[in-house]
Amino acid sequence: MAKLAMDDPFFFAKALQWYKRRDVEEAILVACESREVSPRYGQGFGKRPDALFYPADVLSFAKRKATSFHCSEERWSDPLKLKTGGSRKELDDLRAGWDLVLDVDCPYWLFAKLTAHLFVRALEDHGIKSVSVKFSGSKGFHVGVPWEAFPELHGDVETRTLFPEAPRAIAKYLVDYIASNLITVTANTIVFDKTHKVSYEKLKEVTGKDSTGLLSEFCKRCKTRHEREERSNLAVFLCGSCGHSRKAEQADYLKCERCNGVMEPQPIVESGRCERCGSTEFESKFNVQALIEVDTILLASRHLFRTPYSLHEKSGLVSVVIPTTSVMTFEKEDAKPEKITSFPRFLDGTKASRAEGAKLLAAAMSQAALAEQKAEGKREFAVPEEAVPEDLFPPCMQEMLTGLTDGKKRALFALTNFFRTCGWGHEQMSARLEEWNKKNPEPLREVILKGHLRYQKTRKEIVPPPNCKRFYQDFGVCHPDQFCGRIKNPAQYAKFKAELLSAEKPIDKPRVTLTDEQKAMRKAYREKKKQEKEPSNP
Repeated sequence: MAKLAMDDPFFFAKALQWYKRRDVEEAILVACESREVSPRYGQGFGKRPDALFYPADVLSFAKRKATSFHCSEERWSDPLKLKTGGSRKELDDLRAGWDLVLDVDCPYWLFAKLTAHLFVRALEDHGIKSVSVKFSGSKGFHVGVPWEAFPELHGDVETRTLFPEAPRAIAKYLVDYIASNLITVTANTIVFDKTHKVSYEKLKEVTGKDSTGLLSEFCKRCKTRHEREERSNLAVFLCGSCGHSRKAEQADYLKCERCNGVMEPQPIVESGRCERCGSTEFESKFNVQALIEVDTILLASRHLFRTPYSLHEKSGLVSVVIPTTSVMTFEKEDAKPEKITSFPRFLDGTKASRAEGAKLLAAAMSQAALAEQKAEGKREFAVPEEAVPEDLFPPCMQEMLTGLTDGKKRALFALTNFFRTCGWGHEQMSARLEEWNKKNPEPLREVILKGHLRYQKTRKEIVPPPNCKRFYQDFGVCHPDQFCGRIKNPAQYAKFKAELLSAEKPIDKPRVTLTDEQKAMRKAYREKKKQEKEPSNP
C-alpha cells in the first residue's frame, strides 16, 4: 500500500507552513462563505456543524493539526444552526441555495482528465458559461456550476429546495448526453469530443477491461440494447415439463435444472439479428459507466467536498483550481504547494446569470420525471412479505458484504436496492450496511452512509439492483454457482430460492429416466435437424 503523505513525519509541519500563508487563508475563506465546514484531522473529521469566519480561523485549525478542510455543496443562511438528523423541512428552511459539484472519480489518470473535459464540454453545450474545475488533490476532479447560474424557480417550486434530487438528475442527464453526443466509436478507436482518440488496445491495457465491458450494442431500428455475448450461435433450450428456458451451446438436449425434465433446442433468431424487431443493423456505443463514476448519484444533504486550496492527506498535493481549457494538459506535478502562486475562485458566481442554467435544469428534471414514471409502471419484482434471509443471497452479494477495497459507493447503491427488493425494512437494512461498512478496509465516511440511507428512506419506488454480470464483474465478486444460470438479476436469485424453500421444493430431484416414447421423439428431432442442415439437390 502506498505511503500516505500524512505518514511523513514532516507532513504536519508542511501543512502548517501551507495554511500559514495569508493568500491561502483568504482563498479558503472565500470558498467557504455561507457553507458548513468540517476540518479533517488525519483520518477523522472535526465536530459538525462548524464554519469559517476569518482568515485566521484556517491557521487556528491547522495549529490543532487539521490536515484539510471540507465544505458543503449547499449554502446555508446560518450553517451553525444545522443539526444531525434534521428533518427535510428544517434543512429546506435553512438552505439558501446549492452548487452543482460533479465529483469525477476515476482510477485512470488519462480518463479522469477526459471525463472532466467532457463534463465541461457538455455544460458549455447547454449554455453554461460559469463552469469551473479544480483538481481533487489525488486522482480526480471537481467540475462545478455556482448556484447563481440556476433559476430561483423551477415551475412553481423554489429551486433551492430541490436538493439533492436536482443535482443528481443533472449528473445523470449529463452522463447520458456525453454518451450520446460526445463519444463516438469507430472500428478500432473511441473518439472523445471529436479530437481525443484512444485505441481499444490502449483502453484494455489501462483499464484491464475487455470489449464487452467497454462497449454496448444497440439496434438502430428499435434502440434495444443487446449484450455483445448474446449475439452468438447459442441455442435456446425449452423444458417441455415446466416451461423453463435458457441459452447454451448447441446440443441434442439438456437436463432441466428446475425439474430434471428434458429441454429441447428451439428455433432461434438468426445470429446477428435483433431479438426484438429482427433488424440486422446495430451500432456500438461506449459504455461510459465503465470509466466514469460520479459521486452525485449518492449525493445527500450536508454532503461535503474538499475545499479549493486544501491539501490532500494521501498525496500531499493541493486541490487547485485550473482553467477549464487546461484540463487535458494538467499534471499532478502542477499541484505541488511550492508551485501555487495564484488563487482563482471555484464556483465563482459573481458573473453568472440565472438564465444560463435554466435549459439544463429543465431538461434534467424532465428526464428524471419520465424515468420515474417508467419505473412506477414497471414492476419487475414484487417485494416479498417477509425479508429474504442472508443465507439465500447470491454469491456476488454475499462476497460484497464481506467488505470491498474499491467501488464502495457503487456497491452501496446496489446493496440498498437489493435489500429493499428482497423485503428488508429500513432499520434492518441500515444496521446491516453499517456492519458492512466496518468490514471495508477503508470504510465510507459516516456522513456518506447516513446521507444515502436517509435518502433511501424517503424513496417511494423500489427498483432492483443492476443486472448480472458486468456490474459485478467490475467489482471482482461475480462467481456464479449452478443457480446463477437461471436468473438475470441478483434479486431474482434470492427470491427464487426463498420461494423454493417456502414451498419445500428441492432444487435437485432424482434423475428422470426417459421413456421409449421420449427417446423416439428425440431421435426423430435429430433426424429432422440433420435433414435441414443438408444442402438440397437442384
